[in-house]
Amino acid sequence: MYIYINIYSLILISFFNSFIYCSPVLNEISSTPLLLLISFDGFRWDYPDLYKLSNFSLLMKRGVRVKYIENNFATVTFPVHYTIVTGLYEETHGIVANTIYDPKFNAVATFDTMNDTKWWSQNPYSQPIWVSNQLANDSNQRRSGVIAWPGSDTPINGHRPFKYQSFDLNRKFDSILKQIFDWFHEPIETRINFGVIYYPEPDITGHHHGPISNEMNKTLQECDNYIGQLLAIIDSDEYLKTNLNVIITSDHGMEEIKKDHTIILEDYIDTSLCSAYGSRAFVNIFVYSELNIDRIYANLSTIQNYEVYKKSQIPEEYHYKSNIRIGGKLLPYL
Repeated sequence: MYIYINIYSLILISFFNSFIYCSPVLNEISSTPLLLLISFDGFRWDYPDLYKLSNFSLLMKRGVRVKYIENNFATVTFPVHYTIVTGLYEETHGIVANTIYDPKFNAVATFDTMNDTKWWSQNPYSQPIWVSNQLANDSNQRRSGVIAWPGSDTPINGHRPFKYQSFDLNRKFDSILKQIFDWFHEPIETRINFGVIYYPEPDITGHHHGPISNEMNKTLQECDNYIGQLLAIIDSDEYLKTNLNVIITSDHGMEEIKKDHTIILEDYIDTSLCSAYGSRAFVNIFVYSELNIDRIYANLSTIQNYEVYKKSQIPEEYHYKSNIRIGGKLLPYL
């Protein structure tokens, strides 16, 4: 079993701006900044070094490599990706896990069902950057195009990106690149100035085979080839080379653990007394009766090398307390 843990992810920023003016329509200096944000899910911060990823290394030389970041809690796909584009902690934006229970709705959202606006619009502060881009003062020139990023195909407080395409597990990255650059090259009345891409690898491979494996090497070499394609497209296009900046990031890293570290809640508590929602990294536990809280807490506290918190005890630095979607018990898998 492999889990997400709060280790460093990767951020690369490349500045392609050459400040060369060219006269054709798509070769002019853009009147609005152009930015492409790409997330490779589960891309550990040291993968480029461990696996000798030449195109990632080339990208670093042409731009800036952030040595590390400290992720927000919890470090799983939907919450962190929503934090990346809103700048909000999970207790504020409300996407607190990949599987969420909301007592107000008395409903559960999963990867497959979290496409209702009520999950993403819990409060009016949640405004993804693709919306902020379009609502800027010169918004008649600003349009966002988003492919597969969590929440992008759902209206959030009444807004969607100008162009968007939903997540497709079988879609290859080269197809995604073609689409996003087609949007950057549309006529000036419809072209985007901000593109956003989510890609599910190497996370999928990591969960099946671990972060250090032949399978991971194969997947990362494919990702590295995609970066090579990205650079080739930009370098062959004066409009993009002159105007486009690129940010490549991830939501979390990954570490290998022993299979005998798996926790089966039924081994410690009577699960008929509560419900648990979460993922590999942690669970939110909702206890049906206050009379059972202390007993469940005591039983879970016997698990070695793991931490369990009552809601009131969750460390302030987690910024993971002030939301009804966070259970009365929190079990981070450390």
